Amino acid sequence: CTTLVQGKFFGYFSSFAVFPLNSSLCSWIIQNPDPRRYTLYMKILKPTGVCDHQHIRTYQFDSFLESTRTYLGMESFDDVLKLCDGSTRYAFLQSNKQFLQMKQTAPPGVESWPVRWKPTKVQERDFSVEYLVVGNRNPSKAACQMLCKWLDACLAISSSSHPCGIMQTPCSCSGGEVLDQASEILGLTRKKEDCYKDGIYLENCMSSPKDSSGAEFLGGWNSWSAWGDCTKDCGGGLQTRMRTCKPLPNEGLVCEGVLEEGRLCNRKACNTNGRYNSRSQSLRSTDNRKREDTDELQHYGYPAPQIGDPAAEEWSPWSVCSTTCGEGWQTRTRFCVSSSYSTQCSGPLREQRQCNNSAVCPVHGTWDEWSPWSLCSSTCGRGYRDRTRTCKPPQFGGNPCEGPEKQTKFCNIALCPVDGNWNEWSSWSSCSASCSNGTQQRTRECNGPSYGGAECQGHWVETRNCFLRQCPVDGKGQAWGVWGSCTATCGGGTQRRDRVCYGPFFGGETCQGPKEEYKQCNDRKCPEPHEICDEESLGPVVWKETPAGDAAAVRCPRNATGLILRRCILDEEGIAYWEPPTYIKCVSIDYRNIQMMTREHLSKAQRGLMGDGLSEVLHNLVEISQDGTSYSGDLLSTMDVLRNMTEIFRRAYHSPTSVDVQNFVQIISNLLSEENREKWEEAQLIGPNAKELFRLVEDFIDVIGFRMKDFRDSYQVTDNLATDITFPMKGWRGMVDWAKNSEDKVTVSKSILSSGLTETDDSSVFVVGTVLYRNVGNILSLQRNGTVLNSKVISVTVKPFPRSLLTPLEIEFSHLYNGTINQTCILWDETDG
Repeated sequence: CTTLVQGKFFGYFSSFAVFPLNSSLCSWIIQNPDPRRYTLYMKILKPTGVCDHQHIRTYQFDSFLESTRTYLGMESFDDVLKLCDGSTRYAFLQSNKQFLQMKQTAPPGVESWPVRWKPTKVQERDFSVEYLVVGNRNPSKAACQMLCKWLDACLAISSSSHPCGIMQTPCSCSGGEVLDQASEILGLTRKKEDCYKDGIYLENCMSSPKDSSGAEFLGGWNSWSAWGDCTKDCGGGLQTRMRTCKPLPNEGLVCEGVLEEGRLCNRKACNTNGRYNSRSQSLRSTDNRKREDTDELQHYGYPAPQIGDPAAEEWSPWSVCSTTCGEGWQTRTRFCVSSSYSTQCSGPLREQRQCNNSAVCPVHGTWDEWSPWSLCSSTCGRGYRDRTRTCKPPQFGGNPCEGPEKQTKFCNIALCPVDGNWNEWSSWSSCSASCSNGTQQRTRECNGPSYGGAECQGHWVETRNCFLRQCPVDGKGQAWGVWGSCTATCGGGTQRRDRVCYGPFFGGETCQGPKEEYKQCNDRKCPEPHEICDEESLGPVVWKETPAGDAAAVRCPRNATGLILRRCILDEEGIAYWEPPTYIKCVSIDYRNIQMMTREHLSKAQRGLMGDGLSEVLHNLVEISQDGTSYSGDLLSTMDVLRNMTEIFRRAYHSPTSVDVQNFVQIISNLLSEENREKWEEAQLIGPNAKELFRLVEDFIDVIGFRMKDFRDSYQVTDNLATDITFPMKGWRGMVDWAKNSEDKVTVSKSILSSGLTETDDSSVFVVGTVLYRNVGNILSLQRNGTVLNSKVISVTVKPFPRSLLTPLEIEFSHLYNGTINQTCILWDETDG
């Protein structure tokens, strides 16, 4: 991406050709054949847009050492070129070294490359360059003509902030030639009615344009016509001749003077026998000849010749003044009218007088000669010098001087010492380690020093830490969300559910499979009128019209949150009717507050944070559950609180106290009170059953049993259940059975418990705890067995989970406790989980 120009003395290029937008770090270099004999000049037409960064750098240098990649005698032209400065349209520079380079660089701190320009039009990003190599001795005329034009344009736009970059030329440049070209470059246009003469603009003058054939076209008066016929054959007559004004195209008349003039003729005396020509006839012939020009003369502001009584000898009106300002002249004429009884006319036929003496012509301002160039502002390196000129002020409304009052150009008397400067840093090397921590390096080289300058300061190498990217982690689809609502209530619709893709990370693969699923719903046909429950009002609650098979919902009472549900179903004859409302979705405010507090504690525990107030939560729940529940939703809320408490107690930094265990058991007992029987019947329709209650208590025993300290057991007895949590000890050597005594005796034979593994003995299986439910059979229906229980249920927790028992477990109850002597044996089906 490097362009090298050699052996050319003039050329042109566009930035798009040398520095394409889709490339980076390109360069253009021109070589001076011999810096002692030639000088290189450059003219740059800047881009019309404003660039974000100056990423085109310009240098001149003597040579380049490829081995050390060092430029010798490098000097920057950026302060001369100022490519991104839109205050001037052009920039000019002069190079006296062997190489001149324009280089594309990445601006510091810019991540992306190439740098974009602000204007959207591509043409506004382009800039063009012309270069010219001129001999220092006997330069060619063509080169001097172009260089003089460049010099004058450079000086015309120069200022203290933008000095001219052309310091000197081997050519002798004339002012007039350069002026026209400078006006062309700068876009100056002269007024159409103005002419430039001797450095002064004049008004109301006749310029000398050329027609398309190249011949000069002189605007103004045409030549005089031939003298006309004499008005008399003898005795003194009058001859006249005329001229016309030829205006410039699209411009008015610029002629000054008269249209017609006359002279005397045939002054010899007449013969008495001769015939006399009538003046009126002569005038008529003249008037007929002139009638065609009458309108034209009046158009130009001049009076037409008088036509009237032959006996009249009146002067014509005074003509228009020959000038609009200063001294001018007016003219009037008369004709000599002869008759048979008159003699020769006496007196002049034409008179003149001065006019407009009071009006003063405007005098335009003119420049004095330029002053000599000042001394260079710097004794070494690049400085500037300037020159000035004085304007003779205009007078009487004239135009002020046009053009700059001051011109500035660069100068360079001697080379200043140049300290060494670092080249751009190289790119960072690849990381030294293929994973984990490593290092990267980058280097730079010192350019120079030159002419006695100092060496480069700083380090030539930099090191930074680098870290290997993490291993790619493929995306993993999360669990499907709940199905959305059906698009139709009947007649067939669709439901959608989504799942979130966790990841991918660090370049891993995206999740496989769809992110959303659809299924058909509400395929049943739309209900008939008799299959729709009518609107019904029960106290303050209004149940809206609902088709059979659907449930209507209204807000719970003010002391609770959630919804009251009521289903519409069909009877045996296919007529829709309302079921009683259910309050399973209603939760009292007190229960809801405790439920939310427990969830907050669980969230903290999952993040490893300690939480205070767990014992207070259990204590509050004991108090509000003693009076029974208001809604079946309160039972579900309490089950959720106990389940979350068990998860909190699993964390090693949450140690339950004996009071916590007692409160937990008391809450279970309160739930199984007779006051909650109807709430349980409603809750079991869509909520927990006996199996879930057993699992909740067994999980609590499992957690508490392994968290007991100091070999202490926990034995809690309430109105509705008795719990015995034993500190686990494998084997219990010397004992044949495990046995507990309260009102009832529970005997568990060790011989019937086995892990089922050949490498372990039967002593590895042990009992964690037992729970005796006194009334669970009356409160909850055991869905896994059709036997109706009106007695007690016992639950035994064994670790690890044993295989199926070969012989039934024998448990002895105190039969007289509930006033019955009937015994019922339940065969528990393990396949049901």
